[in-house]
Amino acid sequence: MTIARTFVLRTESNAAALHSFLKANAKAMADAGKPLEVSVSEAGAKRNVQQNRRNWALVSYIAEHAWVEGRQYSKETWHEYFARKFGVMKELVLPDGEITLQRESTAEMDVDAFNGYLLRIEAYAAQELGIEFI
Repeated sequence: MTIARTFVLRTESNAAALHSFLKANAKAMADAGKPLEVSVSEAGAKRNVQQNRRNWALVSYIAEHAWVEGRQYSKETWHEYFARKFGVMKELVLPDGEITLQRESTAEMDVDAFNGYLLRIEAYAAQELGIEFI
């Protein structure tokens, strides 16, 4: 299992949460031969309203025009499909030890990552679904 956490330091409580996380995990991870790595940078701007509108316009258009094995799917279904196919997946360990994959919300993507995500959707729709965008 890989630890991956992002802390955006907007308030004192965010900084305290980072400190608590490091205090609770740094020694154990180092002792296990897997030391934590910390880097600090400016937070990337999250996707914007225009990108979100473009995303829903894109999946709506695909839902209206795409056929797969003789059937069509809703825009919500296409949104979930693309989020799983092109989005960020992370391992989630359940209390019983089962390891499963869970997708992160596309709302967590920054502007550049979300632009790339939308381009992958367009390319897939054109190449695999035969969608022609007007």
